[in-house]
Amino acid sequence: MQLNIQNVTPETVEVQGQVVARAYAEGVMLATLIATAGTNKPAQEVIVSQYLDAGLSAAAFPQVIRAIQVRKAREAQEAESRQREAREHAERVKSYESTPLDEARRRAKRHAREDQYRAMGNAIRSANGRSDFSSANWLENS
Repeated sequence: MQLNIQNVTPETVEVQGQVVARAYAEGVMLATLIATAGTNKPAQEVIVSQYLDAGLSAAAFPQVIRAIQVRKAREAQEAESRQREAREHAERVKSYESTPLDEARRRAKRHAREDQYRAMGNAIRSANGRSDFSSANWLENS
């Protein structure tokens, strides 16, 4: 239920376009709205949070106020956790970025490793007495 609470003064409040006494709005009207919500806890929280946001007292329903405070604290904690994870992720991604010099060093290292493996293969083939090593040549000479 969306309430239109405006023009809150120490004596009066405008609720849904109707000016009522503040004591009436905080007492009878709030109790009636909560009773209308019945056992629907989310609806009760919506009503009470609108009262609290407007600066009205909802002290008659401390369990609902406590539920709202717990929910808001949990949401704030989750938001902080998401922010922290986002910062950590940004730092990790930043560490993955490389400069052209780093890329050139990795490329040179890879080429050196490939050359080493190529030389090892050539050494193995030359030790066999052939310059090429294939299964067809191996079967013929056996």
